[in-house]
Amino acid sequence: MAQKIIRNAARCKACGDVIESYDVHDFVKCGCGKIFVDGGHEYLRRGFVTSEEVDMEDLSVVVEV
Repeated sequence: MAQKIIRNAARCKACGDVIESYDVHDFVKCGCGKIFVDGGHEYLRRGFVTSEEVDMEDLSVVVEV
């Protein structure tokens, strides 16, 4: 089954910023630079300063279509 991205967002557990990517190649970093999101509603891309997701809370919404 295919998926549709409704919201591509995350919260940084270090600084508390909620960041959201709205369009393809819309690369957004949090204020402290520990996490980023990218891809808008086309794809989910995440990045972390550490090699683990411990610094991020995923707030994305994806539905099956």
